[in-house]
This record gives sequence, C-alpha cells and structure tokens, in this order.
Amino acid sequence: MGAALNKTTDTGSRILREFMEKRAIERAIAERGHKNMRRNWWDGVNGISNAGFAGAGINRLTASLANWSSGINADLDGNISILRARARQLCQNNEFGRRFLSLVAGNVIGKMGPTLQVRALDPKGKLDTAANSVIESAYSQWRERCDVRGLLSLAQIEQLSIKGAARDGEALIRFIRNRDLPGGLGLQLLEADRLDDQLNRSLDNGNTIRMGVEVNSLLRPVAYWIKTTHPGDTLINRVAGAGTERVPADQILHIYLPERAEQVRGYTWMHAVILRMAMLHAYEEAAVVAARVGAAKMGVFTRKEGAGASIGNQIADGTSATGIPQISAEAGEFFELPEGYELQSWNPEYPHANFDSFLKACFGGVATGLNVATHNLTGDMTQVNYSSARIAELSERDAWELLQEWWINSVSRRIYNAWLESALLRGDIRFPESGKALPVEKLQKFLDAARFQGRRWQWVDPLKDIEAAEREIALNIRSRTEVAASRGRDFEDVIAELQQENDALTAAGLPTTVGKTAAPAPAEPPPAEPRELHVHSNVTVAEGAIQHKGGDTTINVPEREVTLEATVEAPTVNIAPTEVKVSNPVNVQAFPTSSTEHIERDADNEITRIIRTNEA
Repeated sequence: MGAALNKTTDTGSRILREFMEKRAIERAIAERGHKNMRRNWWDGVNGISNAGFAGAGINRLTASLANWSSGINADLDGNISILRARARQLCQNNEFGRRFLSLVAGNVIGKMGPTLQVRALDPKGKLDTAANSVIESAYSQWRERCDVRGLLSLAQIEQLSIKGAARDGEALIRFIRNRDLPGGLGLQLLEADRLDDQLNRSLDNGNTIRMGVEVNSLLRPVAYWIKTTHPGDTLINRVAGAGTERVPADQILHIYLPERAEQVRGYTWMHAVILRMAMLHAYEEAAVVAARVGAAKMGVFTRKEGAGASIGNQIADGTSATGIPQISAEAGEFFELPEGYELQSWNPEYPHANFDSFLKACFGGVATGLNVATHNLTGDMTQVNYSSARIAELSERDAWELLQEWWINSVSRRIYNAWLESALLRGDIRFPESGKALPVEKLQKFLDAARFQGRRWQWVDPLKDIEAAEREIALNIRSRTEVAASRGRDFEDVIAELQQENDALTAAGLPTTVGKTAAPAPAEPPPAEPRELHVHSNVTVAEGAIQHKGGDTTINVPEREVTLEATVEAPTVNIAPTEVKVSNPVNVQAFPTSSTEHIERDADNEITRIIRTNEA
C-alpha cells in the first residue's frame, strides 16, 4: 500500500512539475510574441517589410494555435488510455467506425493473410523445389492451429491484430514456446491495455521504462511490462489481484505504426477524426429524432380566458401519466372543439433540404482523415462513376499496399522466423518420400529465401487490364512474373498449376484449350519403318539425273533428295511413307503404301486434332 501511494505521489508531482514548466515556457513565448507584435506593427507603419514565417506569428488571429510542442511520448503519457477508450466507443456504437475497421482488415490482411513463398536455391543455382514445398506445406498446417487457445487461425489472429492496431493504436502478440504445442510454438493475442502505460521509471542498469516499455539508451525495446490480468476485468482483479510481469522483448510482438521518431507506444489511427465523428453521430441522432417527432404530427390545445374548466370531460380519450388530457385521432376524423379552445400544431421541418449535402461534405473530411475513399466508407455510390471511382481506388490501394509492406516486415516475417526456428530444432519438417528432416543448419538459408505476397484486388472491368498487360508483355516492358504478382499470385505457382491441369486434361482425353482459340499444330507422324524399293535395270532417266558417289546412287528430285543404297539385287531407299515426286519419269516398283488422315473438329467446326495412320 505504501509503495502504491509513493508511486501515485511521484506521478502527481511529476505531472504538476511538467505542467508548471510548460506554462512558464508558454508565458515566455507569449511575452516575446507581444514584443514582436509591437515591433512588427511599428515596422509596418514605417514601410518596413515583415520577414519570417506568417504561420509563426503570434497575434489575436493565432491565439488558439499551439506555441509549443512536446515530445511524442510526453503527449501520449496520460492521454493514450483516453484516446483508446474514445476510439473503442466509436467503433462499438458508430457504423462508420465499425466500417473503417472492416476496410482495414479486409484490405491489409484479406481472408487468408499474406501468402508465404519460399524460393531457396540448391547448390546448382536452381530452385530447391522439394525443400521449398515441404516448408510451405508445414507452415500452412501450423497456421491453422497456432492459437494457444485452439480457437483462431493465423489469418484470424492477424485480422484481430490489425483491427486493434487501427482502433487502439497497437496490439500485442506473445510467443508461447512449449513442446506440447504444434511446432513447439503458440501465439497468444493480448489487448493493448495489458501494457502498463502508467509505469515510467529509470532503472539502475541505464534502461528506461516508458509507459510499460523498457528501452535501452538507443530506445530499442528490451522488455515489456505486462499486466497479468486485463485492467478492465474488475471481477478477476478483485479476486486474484492485479500484477505486472517483465517479459523479454523476443517473446512479445508489439504491433504499432510509428508516426514520429522516438515513439515507443502507438495511438489510434482515428485520432484526427474522433471529435468530428462523435459530433456527426450526435447530429444524425438528433436529426432522426426530430424527423420522427415531425412525422408524429403533434399538437397542443390552448385555452382562452373564460373557457370551460377542462376539455377532458368532453372530447378527451384519456389522460397521460401526469393527468394531462389526450386525444387519439383516427384517419379522416374531424371533431368540434369546445368553446374557448384552439388546436396549435407543432411540425418541425426535419430532415432539412440541405441535410444530405451537409452530411456528404462532413463525411468527406472523415474519409480523408482515415485515408480511405468516401464511397467505400459510407457505401454511397450515387455520385460515383467509373473514372472517379478508379482514381479514388488507385490512391487508396497504394495506401493499403504500404500498410501491407509494414505488416509483412513487422509481423508476418517475425512470426515465420520464430516458427521456422522452432520447427527445425524439433525436426518437424520432413521430406515425405524419405522421411528425412530438414537440417537446422540451413535455417538462415530458408529465412532469407522467404517472401510474402499480400492480397490484391480485381477491377469491375478486368478485360481492359488484361489487354493492357498483354500489350505490355508483347512490348517487353513488363514480365509475366510482375503481372502475376499484381494479382496476388506467384508465377512459379501459376506454371505448376497449369502443368497439372494440362496433364489431367490430357489424361482424360479433353482439349487443353478454352474458348475459340487457334487449332493446335498437327502432331508429326511417327517415323515409318524403312522399306526396300527394287529399281529395275531398265530405268530411263535424263542425263545427269543419276550420279554415282562411291557405292551410293543419288536421284535428284525437285522436293527432296532421296538416297538409294545399292544392294545385290536392287538399290534400297530409306524414305518416310510420303509421296515422292521425280522431275523425270522413272519406272520404280515399290511395296504398296497408303496413309489415312482422320480430322477431329469441335462444336464450332474448329480443328482440334489430326490423326495420321500408315498402312502397308
């Protein structure tokens, strides 16, 4: 109790001291600013130009602007929990806050998360396909059961984590190493509240604790001070008591997107639009209530001087809880009021004619502050055409790809590195044919060869993009690998899939082409067995048509050169079973040979296959 009291006293003294120092600096700057104002006024009177930055001027027009800026960690100290609570309230009760989280999770993570692609090479410089495949397969299996609670897949953990980073400003994933877990490694997802943001202290070893993060002199995280229970779970805290434990940095994945240098904690991505979203939400709620009241067509009865005592005994249908007479009117009903009474209607004109345009302008600012397209945030496509939507989508997708790169380098790669090290040490990655485990000595090789591919998007009219990519490939200004990557695929995987499909189609006797494509080139006929042609001695040819070279006889023909091998009885001709044309008539007797062609066509009368059959 005494330690807690001392800690609270020290914190209060520090906050008061910092506040007094800040006020003293602001007063000094303000006094200097008043002197500058008098000097600048006198210079203006005398025609002397006013040098310096206009944005730094201190006058009545800039009185509401900041004159002093503190460090990012000092700004977050004491404010981080408030920002987190207000952002959570918006995401819980505001439809646009919830929509923003869905956009972040769907575009940065997607339904499967970043895809692992291992491209390690063997000693010959070629892809080590066998090792790469077993690593990818083992990682894919571990992804489905990596949660220590056994409830979430890695993709779901990443989706929750990116939502936490966007809403709370940060998320925590703890590595749990236990031999009983799959791969010896499990992931525990923690909320940012577990990080003790009230803990600030200088340690004897030179390290400093800033809002629960222990850093060294280079501001490199050394450890994290994690609360053993969630501070918002009051029941458990009352029963078991709240404590704090020091967890080494290699066991914690602290996920946040830094906005300034030296920043050790993250803050909500919605910080710039919290006030506007809260006010717009209240404005919409009031407008809806006013429209509902106006649709009810309420009215009141006024009583003039000298009127009867009460209208309740004459036409009232009943009274309210406070005894006020009430009348329920039905459609098409008219009634006569007693003498001395008048009916005054109350008809608020809501929603106003400018209500829609005003909201669109306001939500345009909200969407800009969240760095998303307005039509994606609101779902309003009434004023969007193809060109404007494409421009907005291109800009937004560039922002999503930047976040994907940050996520892959900060989260996906670190999770893969921790899993691969544990799996290799345990011998869990084995070749299916031999059962041999992948050696742990190759850990760095497979760490360096890993890459991740984030999700990509399709267009409403993809034909134009396909045609553009086709022309770029034809002009040699873009590769097929780049085209596949732009669609979230790996070119080697595409080739392997196509090869498997073609093999399956061929085995089933189905065509490997789709649609009206050019007919495949006819397959070359198999080589025919050599046949002997007996040339009789009474062959008559033109002079010079037959030439003797050694023991061979050559016949000059227009289309091909045919070699006749001389035998005892007659020359032997080795030719394919095709028609031979001789320029000069030659009487040749040969064994009868015939060739039959069978042409197959599809439903569009396109040639799909040509089969030639040779018969002796």
